[in-house]
Amino acid sequence: MNRRILVTGLAIILGALMMVNAEGIAKEKVLVIGDYSPVTTLDPAASLISQNIMMARNLFQGLLRYKFNSTELEGDLAKSWTVSKDGMVYTFKLRDNINFHKGFGKVNAHDVKFSFERVMDPETRSPMRSELVSVKEMKVIDEFTVEISLKERDAVFLQKCARPRPLAIVSKKAVEKHGKDFARNPIGSGPFVFQSMSREQIVLTANQGYWEGPPKVDKVIYKTIPDMDTLIMVMEKGEIHTTQILPREKVILDRLKAAGCKVEPLNRGAWHHLKLNPDFKPFADVRVRRAIAHAIDRDEIIQHVLSGTAEKLNTLVPKGYFGHTEEGLRRYAYDPKKAKELLAEAGYPNGFEVTHDTFTSPSYLPVATAIQGQLEKVGIKLNLVVTDQPTWMKKVTSATTQMTLYLPVRVPDADIPLTNFFHSAGFPPGANVMRYNKLDREIDEARRELDPTKRKEMYHAIQKRLMEDLPAIPLFMMQYPTPYRSSVIGGMPEMDPVWGFDFYPIHFVEKK
Repeated sequence: MNRRILVTGLAIILGALMMVNAEGIAKEKVLVIGDYSPVTTLDPAASLISQNIMMARNLFQGLLRYKFNSTELEGDLAKSWTVSKDGMVYTFKLRDNINFHKGFGKVNAHDVKFSFERVMDPETRSPMRSELVSVKEMKVIDEFTVEISLKERDAVFLQKCARPRPLAIVSKKAVEKHGKDFARNPIGSGPFVFQSMSREQIVLTANQGYWEGPPKVDKVIYKTIPDMDTLIMVMEKGEIHTTQILPREKVILDRLKAAGCKVEPLNRGAWHHLKLNPDFKPFADVRVRRAIAHAIDRDEIIQHVLSGTAEKLNTLVPKGYFGHTEEGLRRYAYDPKKAKELLAEAGYPNGFEVTHDTFTSPSYLPVATAIQGQLEKVGIKLNLVVTDQPTWMKKVTSATTQMTLYLPVRVPDADIPLTNFFHSAGFPPGANVMRYNKLDREIDEARRELDPTKRKEMYHAIQKRLMEDLPAIPLFMMQYPTPYRSSVIGGMPEMDPVWGFDFYPIHFVEKK
């Protein structure tokens, strides 16, 4: 009798525990993101590819950040800041109630100083180092006040204080503890906390102590799904909630809509340009570079490859960026006859062979394939080398690629792309594959100019010179049709000047 009561009691208790566990799982709000490429590092100082940047912006904070759906800055770790009259000294007052993850203490001015100096240190080999060339020194005034002195005035310095690039604020103690392993043991103060990492997936959990309150989702799982067809299929089935990049074919977008997904355009200010390495002899001749520009039919690519989700760009400063202009610049209209004439003048009447490095992104490979076919018509044979994204990026940052497409997103001011891609400060491990340095002085002078009208005039002159020299070939401004399940609301912006998106404002529609 007692044994029967005991067994019955245990069954009731076990059943109750199972119900609690089941309810707990049901109530856990998990955002699942799919992407074709793995996250390779969680160290913001090394986060150059889009997947890494998306993780960094959710794990870490900056002094400043961009408001949701805007390019307007607001305080993040900084509650206030002042700028000296001569524009040479910036003083930031930090919030005193923000803690690093996993018990690494309060965020303080020493961490800010350390984070800046870490990116600026040549030994770190940060690809974002070029964006901090104007910084002279960092000074800790007190625990929550840091002063940054510049070598020269910098009209866009505040934008360079926004997370996650060129830097995010890391825990000095955590970096010193983990050393090189910090990339797999990231400690930030952002709304999400690192839990685990493998090549297949990243798991983040909600920071319950986040200064603005806990996120509305409990967990984020980033899944790597290398095959694009599989990625689309799992999106249709509802196994993932969203993805950053997908093919632009209308039939695929229609399939996702029919499966209950919303597909909205996202403007990142992203632009495609073609990088040409002058170490490959033909590309050292401007006539060859101009011939390639004339041989590319951008209208055809926009219509037949990108389904109208791009717009022609005729300068090396993107549209929507401060200082952009196309007025009075040399143009390179589609003209294969002109391309052949220029190649002959340069000593290549029969063309040449060149290796074009690319990877499996639907924003890269289809465009590279189209350019391959177009250049073949003027005698240039492109040998496409298709790898994964991390392998491709190593070729870019080591300048070992002969030719490649590049699709960046940057702070929307001419100084950033000009410094990154056409200034000696952007030489490898930066992304100045061309090692172009003929306009260093002019780019530096424009950065120092605080009068917006004068800066625009200076950028106009710089762009005129660039389109004559043509160290790279501008192609398109790119739009991003972004799919997400209809249950996801609150966090998908119409525009964002950083790769990825913030997970913090996302929440799910409650089922009735």
